[in-house]
Amino acid sequence: MTQARDLLIELCCEEIPAGVVERAADALRDGLLAALDDADLAHGDACCFGTPRRIAVHVAAVATAQEDRVDEIVGPPARVAWDDEGALTRAGLGFAKKQGLDPAAVYRVETERGPYLAGTKQTLGQPTATLLANALPDLLRGLPWPKKMRWGREPEPCIRPVQGLVALLGDDVLGVSFAGIDAGRTTPGHRFLHPEPVTVSSDRSGYVTALRGAHVMVDIAERRDAIATGARQIAAQAGGTLVDDEDTLATVTQLVEWPFPLLGRFSDDFLAIPDAVIITTLREHQKLFTIRGPDGALLPNFVAVANTLTEARRDVIAHGNAKVVSARLSDARFFYDEDRKRPLQDYLSALDGQVYLAGLGTVRDRVSRLERLTAVLARELAPDAAATAERAATLCKADLATKMVFEFTELQGTIGEDYARHGGEPDGVAVAIREHYMPRFATDELPATAAGAVLALAERLDAIVGVFSLGLIPTGTQDPYALRRAALGALRIIEARGWSTPLGALVDRAIAGLPAGERSLAGDALRAEVLGFFRGRLRSTLTDDFATDLVEAVLDADFEVVPRIRQRLQALATRVDNATFGPLAAAFKRVGNIVRKAGDEADAAAFDPGAADSAAERALADAVDDAAVRVPAALAASDDDAALDVLEAMKPAVDRFFDDVMVMVEDDATRRSRLGLLARTAGVFTQIADFARIQAR
Repeated sequence: MTQARDLLIELCCEEIPAGVVERAADALRDGLLAALDDADLAHGDACCFGTPRRIAVHVAAVATAQEDRVDEIVGPPARVAWDDEGALTRAGLGFAKKQGLDPAAVYRVETERGPYLAGTKQTLGQPTATLLANALPDLLRGLPWPKKMRWGREPEPCIRPVQGLVALLGDDVLGVSFAGIDAGRTTPGHRFLHPEPVTVSSDRSGYVTALRGAHVMVDIAERRDAIATGARQIAAQAGGTLVDDEDTLATVTQLVEWPFPLLGRFSDDFLAIPDAVIITTLREHQKLFTIRGPDGALLPNFVAVANTLTEARRDVIAHGNAKVVSARLSDARFFYDEDRKRPLQDYLSALDGQVYLAGLGTVRDRVSRLERLTAVLARELAPDAAATAERAATLCKADLATKMVFEFTELQGTIGEDYARHGGEPDGVAVAIREHYMPRFATDELPATAAGAVLALAERLDAIVGVFSLGLIPTGTQDPYALRRAALGALRIIEARGWSTPLGALVDRAIAGLPAGERSLAGDALRAEVLGFFRGRLRSTLTDDFATDLVEAVLDADFEVVPRIRQRLQALATRVDNATFGPLAAAFKRVGNIVRKAGDEADAAAFDPGAADSAAERALADAVDDAAVRVPAALAASDDDAALDVLEAMKPAVDRFFDDVMVMVEDDATRRSRLGLLARTAGVFTQIADFARIQAR
């Protein structure tokens, strides 16, 4: 049995952009594990490391060589491998030569297809070091960097110039090179605090400890926790609480190797600027954390995270950050004061010069569509908030023409609310302007007001149908216009608000507002694509909470009345494991299969009650008549349990029908009548779900 040793691969570069460190480390890990698995090399767990100057992967207990293999190779049939005298034919000899077998060692083997020629082939396992030396350059070359560069005369492109390569299998250095760098066992320490190279081992804890001694905190989670803990402590020392900012924390984690949080201060005068402007300015330009006081108001302080700090330089670095912050906030205050010299409505004319998307006109054109669509939706979904929603639709994109949003696009909507309120707009209008961007991501808050919810729904519907009409449909991981996020947001809003208007009707109203012109998709084709897209988002969301077969069964019955879907799934999920549900589903599945196979011949209108010549047929007809009234009534009352109770009560009649009645008889009239009865039966239960989709438990 082969031995096992730890594997450590580390690629060192000049400073890597913060947003790609973890992704590249994950890709290197996945590539390494795939290479080991493809080579049938046993291994243990793998973990990633990363800093601004390195990505690394550690794999525990990697086999030092492949196991030797003995395989039986089956060749041509015996009748063509040997002649009548038992000697190998040209076919038999050719097979032996091709496989490297001794002709004298081949033999006859019995298979399901008869006797065949076979031989035993032994394959010696290769050393892991050899296999990895061949695989690693391709893995490093294929890392998913967003952009690559070349430097000097090196032919290998990379995200940044390569500074070092560590490749250790146990105590041995692997014979591999990349970008002109031979693998070794040394890695750079902190650029300023420990510039000397550090010798590392393949042991995970030894690697982490050795770099920690060189002022490099290589474990990403450890570094993130150190930054968060230190920043919270400094905020507490300043008499406040750190403002939660996971995005900045993630970014800063990949900007430093040896984090040292410190407190900075800016002038109280800047606190007159809205909190969102201060927070965004400090976060986007300087990657700083802000602090709130006990009363919830921002303090004139921030937390910076230095990478090169020593005690002697603490005040120098804090002062330097404060100077930059002061300059940035001065700019922000200038933009803010200049913008508010004009009412928000005055910025609408500038939107005529901003193209929304080629084929969909300008941003001002889009505002006009939102005004019309919001008015239609509000009158039906939230009539009490219609006036507020319509006014908010007029102003919702005006802040895109302001200096503040030009500088900080993240403030769109937020700054619009502030400017609208400053210009005398009602609070409801101002709030709806901000809320129409919500939710901004999957777990974000939903609009709290009806006006904001209607406008947010209109914004997403217009975006989806507009982009789809141009043929720009998301594929795979490509979604440049964030349409999946828009669809998910629309569905969350509809469900939370309990709006029962079918999705198809909402989509129709959005399509009706599209500008005239040549379209890649239009009419029924556009409608079908958009509804299919919404169905896919629903499926993706619901399968997080419910079994896939139940989700498919319910969505096949009806997915357009969004608030009802989850309730119906819950009703099914509570019954699906009951002993009575399996036979019920099987009975309805049988009905559905017969109707589906019969095609057009299974027409509910063809059922003739007068032709029902058996008690079983009449009993099913009576049960269907009763259910055809009670099921829609229960569904209209949003009582899915009651509807399922009605279906369960139908089961004895369905079972008796199949026991006593032959459906596919030769007489056309009788066959069509009985198929029509089954079609009527299917029409009752498919209002709830397609039971053919539900798997047996």
